[in-house]
Amino acid sequence: MKEIVVNLGGIVPLSTVDWPGHAAIVLFLRGCPLRCPHCHNFALQSGDSSVNFHSVASKIVSLVKGETIVARASSQNSWQIDLGEAAERASSKPFVDALVLSGGEPLMQSEPAERLFRLAGSLQLCTGLETSGCYPERLRRPLERDLVDKVFLDIKAALQDPSYERATGFVGVAARVKESLMICMERGVALEVRTTVFPEMPASSELEEIACMLSELKSMYPGSCLERLVLQQGLPREGEERFEPVSRARLKEIARSIGGGILVGIKAKPDNFCKT
Repeated sequence: MKEIVVNLGGIVPLSTVDWPGHAAIVLFLRGCPLRCPHCHNFALQSGDSSVNFHSVASKIVSLVKGETIVARASSQNSWQIDLGEAAERASSKPFVDALVLSGGEPLMQSEPAERLFRLAGSLQLCTGLETSGCYPERLRRPLERDLVDKVFLDIKAALQDPSYERATGFVGVAARVKESLMICMERGVALEVRTTVFPEMPASSELEEIACMLSELKSMYPGSCLERLVLQQGLPREGEERFEPVSRARLKEIARSIGGGILVGIKAKPDNFCKT
């Protein structure tokens, strides 16, 4: 049997920002085909830090169940715990109810990603996917198999070149992202679209174009579950020349102006990112 390996970039044991309303374990999978100029996880764009799937699975289980309790039970050759130990677990371990795959681009490792989602399901965890949308067919498969509860789709600019080429460093990505978006709308998976706003891009007109497109698709797909468009405040990444971020007040102003038929929210800083 072929051994499954995971090119793992890092693990955040508990995050409340990647999936608001949930306490999530976040796994960062290494590798991304894009070269976005302000990428906070640029260290995960390439490289190899592969581990076998079993090691990653064991880590996830230990985070969900409680490492100290599991270790003690194992040493006593028993998986039963008494009421005192149960109380200790409840008080010492945060309640984790979700697994989020981030990156890099998680769908570069589609087979390990699907295995991780299946593991999460067996642990009764909700499953979330943070993706750039550049692999529509790799996105379609886990959605068809009901392995993903929510998609966080990063739309970086108006879905046409040259805007998307400037935002990602590649030609032809915009069409793939639009296909991924339409797959999510058609499948009716819970969906949050995120756009990070930097001083030089995307322009306000592009943000309005994104909002209009989402509103039109929502009408085209009445069974869709688009929850909102989130405008994130783009900050300088580590080692990058400093710049003044777009202010929270300006983001609120943009959100009010482009709302239309969809809910538009703002986030004052980017989502949890992995430090390697």
